[in-house]
Amino acid sequence: MKTRTKISYIILKYDDQTDNIYTKTSNNENHAYEVPAFDYVQKRESTLVDAKNYIIEKFVDFNTFIDENHVFIPFIDVTFENDIKVFTYVAVIFESNQDMFSSLNYESWHRVKYDHHKQYWNLTWGNGLTDPVDFKFANDAITDYTANPRDRDELTFNNVMHFVTEQTNDFPILGLMSGNKFTMKQVFHYQDLLGIETLKAGNNATFENQYSDSIQPIVDDRLTTSYKIKSNYLKKISL
Repeated sequence: MKTRTKISYIILKYDDQTDNIYTKTSNNENHAYEVPAFDYVQKRESTLVDAKNYIIEKFVDFNTFIDENHVFIPFIDVTFENDIKVFTYVAVIFESNQDMFSSLNYESWHRVKYDHHKQYWNLTWGNGLTDPVDFKFANDAITDYTANPRDRDELTFNNVMHFVTEQTNDFPILGLMSGNKFTMKQVFHYQDLLGIETLKAGNNATFENQYSDSIQPIVDDRLTTSYKIKSNYLKKISL
């Protein structure tokens, strides 16, 4: 059977000008939600590290530079399309406020917010060279990942956000939207903006204890304590 490999990616980016978190989408004639993707020519002995490096190189082609520690590939989807077996590496990328909003003419940015009452994701159009179209779809991955045999983009987004929510229990992954250092307040603010409900520490000491395996304080002259993810932890979790 013939095979094909591609990479789909979800970007989460904080913008301090509007105080919102955005994700990038691909435009289409049907005005349907579409996750950005590109084909990946996979070598025989390639690994997840190779796929991750390919993503970084591809973004350089888009005039966007991302930190290698801000790219995660939580799972690979396997689907069938016209008798072709398709392997899809699904990535999530955290862009910091230092990264510029970059859009090609077939891309848009949408603000991300979860509605807990109705249990759906609300993606509101932010900017891009297209008609302003908003998206709403149910969250089918509330308690666990959802099988996606038909490669539905909404389910891809749901599963990625389930991964992000899960990771917040072990390390403050959303802090990567501040770059390579962040404060406790920033992490909690990003959780609130996305609508992610997790247990929040009451102070820095509790925060440090909660994430003792994954973060370390940055020693500087600032009154507010900043943190960074331990390099060994990032190496373990980013693949």
